[in-house]
Amino acid sequence: MPELQPPVIMCANDEQGDAYGPHPARDAETRKILGAARLVLERSHFRSLKIRQVLAASGTSASNFYRRFPSKAHLLLAVLEDEVRLADRRYRNEVDCAAPIADQLNTWLRHTLGTASGRAHALRTRLFLDRDLLEAFPEQVRGLHRIADDQLGEIIRRGMRTGELRPGDPEADAMLMGQLVRGLLPSSISIGLPGDEDPVARVQTFVLRALGGTH
Repeated sequence: MPELQPPVIMCANDEQGDAYGPHPARDAETRKILGAARLVLERSHFRSLKIRQVLAASGTSASNFYRRFPSKAHLLLAVLEDEVRLADRRYRNEVDCAAPIADQLNTWLRHTLGTASGRAHALRTRLFLDRDLLEAFPEQVRGLHRIADDQLGEIIRRGMRTGELRPGDPEADAMLMGQLVRGLLPSSISIGLPGDEDPVARVQTFVLRALGGTH
């Protein structure tokens, strides 16, 4: 399966394009299988995916399925890549690079925690937690996480340039903050984050403080 290319971070007012370059060509049967897989996942609230359900929903044969996806993990990776591609495009369309860093960070957090489009979108982050996927493709999953880390790194660089964040190492800070925020995903999906109706506001305050926000 083709690997995603490193993203080109853009802002809302930049020339738009796919951050990963051209989408890998997919035939009609592959697109039908992926659409059926998303339907099955949505019905289970992204808790489980069974190949027999995908076969029934897509109307494809087992031979056609396994020719394209040798395992469930291969299918999940393709679905996750599509989800990340779409999420990155939504983020780049929304983030305003001229806004205060706190506002840019708020946009990033809402997309990373999956709250930008409500709970239905948040449930999609369960794809990152699938054990079969993590065991089969750990490097690919880490690469998809790095896309969000790169987005945050660009925000941190802009904050350092404007003096809204203290000087430091944007890449290292983004990687660490990304890991900490992703650690909130399991609890935020199942029970929500404690103490606030708006969990992003609490996390934003913590991240700004950790990055040495000056405003």
